[in-house]
Amino acid sequence: MSLILKLAPGERLFINGAVVTNGDRRAYLMVETRAQIVREKDVMLPEDAVTPVRRAYFAAQNVLLNAQPALGSMEAFHEHMARLRTVFIKREHVQQLDEAEQHMREGNTYRALSALRDLVLYESALLDMEPPPRFRRSGPAQRAEAVEGVPVQSSTLRLPAGGSEAHSG
Repeated sequence: MSLILKLAPGERLFINGAVVTNGDRRAYLMVETRAQIVREKDVMLPEDAVTPVRRAYFAAQNVLLNAQPALGSMEAFHEHMARLRTVFIKREHVQQLDEAEQHMREGNTYRALSALRDLVLYESALLDMEPPPRFRRSGPAQRAEAVEGVPVQSSTLRLPAGGSEAHSG
C-alpha cells in the first residue's frame, strides 16, 4: 500500500531525515515504500518542549528526524512515557500512551507522534497554555473538546482505503 501526501505550495517535510520542499504549486506525492515521514508543521521546536507531554513528543520526534533509532532518543522517549504514566489516569489518555508506545515499538514513529499530539493539545488546554505554534490548527471549540477527553483529529496524511500504517512514518 502506498502513502499519498497532499502538499501545499512551499510545504516542507522530512523523509528519513532528509528535508524535501514542495515547489510553488500544490502537489501530490506517493510514497511506495516504508519511510519515516513528518511534515514541517508537525515538528516541535526545542524551545517548545517545556511540558512533560511535549518532552515525550520531542523525544519521539528526534527518533524520526534522525531516521536511525540509534542516533535518536528512544531511551529518552521511554523515560518520558514512564513519567506520563504516573500522572495520566483516565482510560482514554492511558490508551493514547499505550498507542504511542506500541507504534514506537513497531517503528511507526509518525503514528506515535499523532497519538501524542492529541495529548499535547489536551495538556495545553489543561495548563491554560497556547499549544506550540506549529500545532495551532484547531479553533478554540476543538481545543475545548480535547479537554473533555474527545481526541482532536490532527493527521494530515491520507492513507488509501485499507491502507497500511507500515508505509507512514
